[in-house]
Amino acid sequence: MSEGSRYREGFVTVDGYRMHYLEWGESGPQIVALHSMGMDAHGLDLFSESMSRDYRILAIDLLAHGDSDTPRGPIGLEEHTEIVRGVALERGFRKITLVGHSIGGMISMVYAAKHPEEVEKVVLVDIAPFDISALPRRRRMPPPPPESFESEEEALKYFRERYPRFTEEALQNRVKYALQRGPDGRLRLKSSPERTASLRGALAIDLWPFIEKIRAPTLLIRGSESQLVTDEAVKRMRELLKDFQVVIIEGATHMVPQDRPEEFERAVRNFLEGKT
Repeated sequence: MSEGSRYREGFVTVDGYRMHYLEWGESGPQIVALHSMGMDAHGLDLFSESMSRDYRILAIDLLAHGDSDTPRGPIGLEEHTEIVRGVALERGFRKITLVGHSIGGMISMVYAAKHPEEVEKVVLVDIAPFDISALPRRRRMPPPPPESFESEEEALKYFRERYPRFTEEALQNRVKYALQRGPDGRLRLKSSPERTASLRGALAIDLWPFIEKIRAPTLLIRGSESQLVTDEAVKRMRELLKDFQVVIIEGATHMVPQDRPEEFERAVRNFLEGKT
């Protein structure tokens, strides 16, 4: 395990896949943080560092993201979940709060449903069960990123345009951790659409059967500018989940942790500390 200035990082091999993780904090209740599609564990650095004063956090690069391996072929959400769980268990995270953003939230739903004895609370970040066939009608998909960048300045310009509400710190984080330099000297995204394509088929899964099995108190954090979570889905979640809360973060898009990091952390803290 190598040492970072604020965190510890390393790799765990689960089912033949080398998975990269970051650990923050020395003691306290355990949090497993799972990022959104196209991001990585470092994308939650600000949250993880701040929370590490009171919690022990494990942030994992999902398959095909960051420095974790790419699947050998298409991989289902349940299989992906078991690999993530394997990392958590290997690192001693056995009574956890799951904080999952987007696809990380989908994995969190499956994790909490299949292993209720290991999950104390669940935070779903701008994600709920959805009909993937309806997404193109409800959500304008961004254009694919450039294949490569000549410089960090060019990459930063792309990130500013792609994520217009990111804080400056979040943008600089992407320049620092989201890129790798190829043999030709050009910069490329680690979590490129080509790498993550093997995961996209897993998005077409009915998550309602998993929601029905979740017993842990659950918080849904929505971005006020996001259209991914529907009011109909929230209503059904209220009916199915015994202990369910919703917080809306004003001014945030789907990328809540990077758009409004302070408000995001406050919502998570209040939920974990029983203040909401």
